[in-house]
Amino acid sequence: MLIVIWGALAARRAHALAVLLLAVLASAAAAAAPSYVAAAGQSLASYEMSKASPNELRVRLTEAVEYPGMPADPAGTVFAAKVRQLTPAGFDVVLGAQSGGVAAGQAGSVTSNLTFRAGVCERVDLTGACPRSTPRGQLPEVMVSTHTAARLGVVVGDQFTFGAVPVRVAGVYRPRDVTDSFWLGGEFIRPPAAGPPGTSIAGSAQDAIFTAEAAPLADEQAILHVSTADLYVTEHLLDSRRVQGLRDAITVVQRDGSREGFGAGTTVPSLLDRVTVQRGQLADGVTLGAGLLVLLCWLVLFVAVSSAADQRRPEQGLLLLRGVQRRRLWVLAIGEHAAPALVAIPLGCLGGLAAATLLAARTLPARADVTMDATVIGFAAIGALGALAAVLLAQARMLSAPVVDLLRRVPARVRGWRATIGDVVAVSVAVAAVVQLRSGGPPSGLALVAPVLGALAAGVLLARVAMIAGAAVGGALLSRGRTASGLALVQVARQPRFRPLIALLTVVVAMLAFTVATSEVASAAYRDRATVEVGAPRVVEVDATSRSHLLAAVRAADPEGRFAMATVVTASSSTVGTPLLAVDSDRLATVAGPHPSYGVSLAEVARKIRPAAPGAPVRLRGRLLTVQISANFDAKVFGGNKVRLAVTVSSANGTRVVTSRDDIEPGRKGYVLQVPECVQECRLVKIDIVAPVVSGNLEVRFEALRTGDEDGGRETLVLTGAQFADTTRWRLSDPDDTFLDVASGTDAALILSVAENRRATPAGIAVVDAPFPLPVYLTRSAGTPLGGIHAYDGVDGTPTRALVGGLADRLPRLGRSGLIVDLEYADRLAVASQNGNEEVWLARAAPTDVLDRLRAQGLVIETDRTATALRQGFDRQATALAVRFNMFAALAGVLIGAAGLIAMAVAEQRPRVAMLVALRRQGLPPRALRGGYGWPVAVAAVSGALVTVVIWLLTRGGQRLFSDGRSPVPLPEWPDVGRLLLFVVPAVALFALTAVVLGRVVAASVRRRSGR
Repeated sequence: MLIVIWGALAARRAHALAVLLLAVLASAAAAAAPSYVAAAGQSLASYEMSKASPNELRVRLTEAVEYPGMPADPAGTVFAAKVRQLTPAGFDVVLGAQSGGVAAGQAGSVTSNLTFRAGVCERVDLTGACPRSTPRGQLPEVMVSTHTAARLGVVVGDQFTFGAVPVRVAGVYRPRDVTDSFWLGGEFIRPPAAGPPGTSIAGSAQDAIFTAEAAPLADEQAILHVSTADLYVTEHLLDSRRVQGLRDAITVVQRDGSREGFGAGTTVPSLLDRVTVQRGQLADGVTLGAGLLVLLCWLVLFVAVSSAADQRRPEQGLLLLRGVQRRRLWVLAIGEHAAPALVAIPLGCLGGLAAATLLAARTLPARADVTMDATVIGFAAIGALGALAAVLLAQARMLSAPVVDLLRRVPARVRGWRATIGDVVAVSVAVAAVVQLRSGGPPSGLALVAPVLGALAAGVLLARVAMIAGAAVGGALLSRGRTASGLALVQVARQPRFRPLIALLTVVVAMLAFTVATSEVASAAYRDRATVEVGAPRVVEVDATSRSHLLAAVRAADPEGRFAMATVVTASSSTVGTPLLAVDSDRLATVAGPHPSYGVSLAEVARKIRPAAPGAPVRLRGRLLTVQISANFDAKVFGGNKVRLAVTVSSANGTRVVTSRDDIEPGRKGYVLQVPECVQECRLVKIDIVAPVVSGNLEVRFEALRTGDEDGGRETLVLTGAQFADTTRWRLSDPDDTFLDVASGTDAALILSVAENRRATPAGIAVVDAPFPLPVYLTRSAGTPLGGIHAYDGVDGTPTRALVGGLADRLPRLGRSGLIVDLEYADRLAVASQNGNEEVWLARAAPTDVLDRLRAQGLVIETDRTATALRQGFDRQATALAVRFNMFAALAGVLIGAAGLIAMAVAEQRPRVAMLVALRRQGLPPRALRGGYGWPVAVAAVSGALVTVVIWLLTRGGQRLFSDGRSPVPLPEWPDVGRLLLFVVPAVALFALTAVVLGRVVAASVRRRSGR
């Protein structure tokens, strides 16, 4: 039998070569998937590590015992030996020691850490030298940062004291890259505080002071230090070890470290969780593209082998007539095709690796190695063995058919349940996959390839419809004398092999269109989400001394309001649960990025949240504040219950409550309060009467308010009694059991009456310099109607109320839930200091030196992000990489479809030419010689478009375009048709061109044989 099989391979070399090439293609497609997933996994790990916080990259072990002496290298200690025993293979270990204290120099002092950290000198630029070990009797050497040196007033060679220990400055350092995880964020290089403009050098006066390896002290007890060890996770470690194994190793380190008495802390598991999720999503997403490629290869093999087998039907029939057993025919068929399939496995591995390498180089954001392992070989074997199964399935009908049917030139049509069993199975599997996909939760199992299975099921059904329609239309055309078109359709309809070809081309067109649509929708979704989540083209998080400082600084940096806007963003409260966005509303429409998902224009939002102010702010200038009060209450009844005066003022340094020196007593008196923040200027927020227990009726008359200096100079009357008596200037800060009245004439005053009661909050008056309740724009998801009152936490974190002046579907930065207010008005209503993140939103027109302008106004730049960078970040996530692989698979599928069309044409060329030669000799017109191949292409183009729409409607709800699974913006329902046609039309054109060329080849053969 082996000789017979070898003879069959030699006799049908072209057929064996075609099977080999298609099997190699299937094997390579299967092998490319795990290769690409592994390489992309490396790239994802690198990306996650690049954006991880320093604590997510290391495990910190700290010795619990404090030791006397200067912090020094613990490499030779018992602690270091135990750390080496605990450290898993592959971790980078950085040893250190540190001691907290106060450094004092000629110009000042600073609280900092005296630290030893291995490798610090290699990561700084030095003026002077790195500290060296010193013998007993000499001053220990240290190096300080530029900022610390300036605060202490020292240079290289000078001395200062740390605690009670004098030290000498050996060098002044500047860190080269503060983003290096070596510095552990702000642990060693501290961020500066907001205020007067500083330098552009990273760090502050609180930066770590670094010591040498050894420095004996006269009094070792003067300094106590603890040893530390940081175990860093490396990229090589993530690539070479399984994530679960690495997680287990970290758990063991923490457990054993605790047993040794070490403090152990880390958030590395959160990094590992993200890497695990990303890699899992990548593998799931790539499954769709790999499944498509493998399925198409198997379909092409099925089409090609079934077409070739149909041509050998008479040969098989004659063998059976001569007594050859069917099992021998099966052995021959298996042996003839098993050899190419087995050879395809190693070739497919190499081809898959080459494809994955090329694809990784083009699509991955970071370099990654593509390697071969057991998984790659296993997938290649599955692809090749599946190809063998497709071959045998294509021959099953011929090898099991009766001899009479085998001797027919045209195969008999399959009838009964056998004719529909394949369609039923395909549709059933597709329905199960779609149901699983739409059931919610992360896609898994059949749901991963639901679009492919849906396209296959629809393609099979539409191919059946096309065959029936082709027969009917072809017969009608022939009866009307349309020979060319009618004969072409009849030929296609009478050949069962055309049906899988139509299904194949339909799947190719549909999956190309579907993948392009997914890619376009993903690109639009990334852009939309970045626009809404960032809020503006560029957002800089800053540190300001107060909200008023933030507003003033941004307005000074951009006086015309063309490119910058001050913003405060607060997270949701645990009780109220409404995130808040406070903006300088006059600049909102200019700076923030508009988006149709908001459902309202930003100019309309700015107009509604910034009505005219009901009154002017009360400005104060002076170190002392005097409030003239006449109090009326029975001191005996009040007994020991004190009544005090408290004034809330807001300045560039924040909002503060100041209490008078003396308690309020019955009668007329001026109460003095010290307000040093008002030396430049401040704003009066409110005046409170603090009386937790009101034992009887309490009446307070506000008659005047003055500012001045301690020496009595620059005294200014800010408010007269008549101005106090203007009730439009004031509102009750707590209306419960408090009342306002006025006195006019020469004794004009504002009268605050407090009923007898126990009070949880002070009774007082607030300046009406902003609307109250504050008008806001609220998202519809909050449920408060237009014109209603909505409770929320203000910019100072205190509960307050807002008047809903407008409803939006979404808001910049906040998405579907939150409210937006005017920052200046919100700051005027605030009674406490900072809450939330201070930001500066920048438009695209912002100049290149905008950060320097902000620094010049005393703002500290903390983070800088752009909508473009965020969108690029989405492009580096697992879902985006999977979409790119699927695009590659869909484009490769077009070439596979063209190969299937050619393979079928080659297999049936001889009988078709013979039939057309006979018809040509009987008078068939020349134009009818090329018909037939265009019909499957035309049907595939139409059915592919229909199938694309169907599977898009069925599966779009289950698509996962973001690795975190959420987006504040609704995903686009439909892709851009123009971009879709840009890919699909060339693919259909390629099929049409292939059909035309094949038709011309047939026509040329007919002319050559018929001589006409």
